[in-house]
Amino acid sequence: MLDPSVLLTIQVFKSKEELLSWVRDVGRKNGFVIVIKTSDYAGGHRTPKIFLACERSGQYIAHKKLKGDDSNKEIVKITGTSKYRCPFELGARKLMANNDWMVDVAYGMRNHAPVKHFEGHSFVGRLAEEETSLLVDMSKSMVRPKEILVTLKQKDALNATTMKTIYNVCHRNNVIEKVGRSQIQQSLGELEKHNYIERHRCDNSTMTVTDLF
Repeated sequence: MLDPSVLLTIQVFKSKEELLSWVRDVGRKNGFVIVIKTSDYAGGHRTPKIFLACERSGQYIAHKKLKGDDSNKEIVKITGTSKYRCPFELGARKLMANNDWMVDVAYGMRNHAPVKHFEGHSFVGRLAEEETSLLVDMSKSMVRPKEILVTLKQKDALNATTMKTIYNVCHRNNVIEKVGRSQIQQSLGELEKHNYIERHRCDNSTMTVTDLF
């Protein structure tokens, strides 16, 4: 269960992102994950709104699959689920002034036990924009992934990022940086970018780098 008072606030958030960050932090501190259920960005004179819920809200839809060989197949229900029809729900609305937002509690109680460990949880393990920027900068400075993970967790005790996320972000950044360029072109570009003195020789017939100093 959750004491609804922890979500009661008259705080005005300077942006939708700031509000979502606060709400999700409250959820993590209380052992559950808050996700966006629906969004209504309105139009005209209507006020943009966001409806948030526990990730375990909703009802599980049972799926079926066939089991057995071609001559003797039977239908087996797949029953595993993390849905508990959790009634928890919040509303967030944009104010008329600037880009300010406020949050309202529609129903502040849960019907399931809190999560003790978030590691491995894909949604909670996502990095914030500033955390991703820090990760990329540290990776470029040749800091080992293990040490990057330690740094992130020291900055945020509730951080549930795993090594897999660290490797994925590093790999994605490398792919973005060298898009359209070969490995050797990327290497030469980085040497020039960081003012290294380098010399290389190419095979004139194939334009393949044969030596690099």
